[in-house]
Amino acid sequence: MNTSRRRVAGLLGRTRRGLILTTEINEVWVIEYDEPCDELIDSTVIVDGAMSGIYRLQADWIGPV
Repeated sequence: MNTSRRRVAGLLGRTRRGLILTTEINEVWVIEYDEPCDELIDSTVIVDGAMSGIYRLQADWIGPV
């Protein structure tokens, strides 16, 4: 498993299966995050975390741009 760190910015959304982040170049990242973040849904955010798979981040922090 690759545990490199990443910081990615984009539009945060929610699907039935969880959080996703869509970047300006239309990359879609699956975001794993244990804290409530409903107030950030449908806004542009920065996600900081560790890679837990291809286009999958275990987020340590999500915040507004």
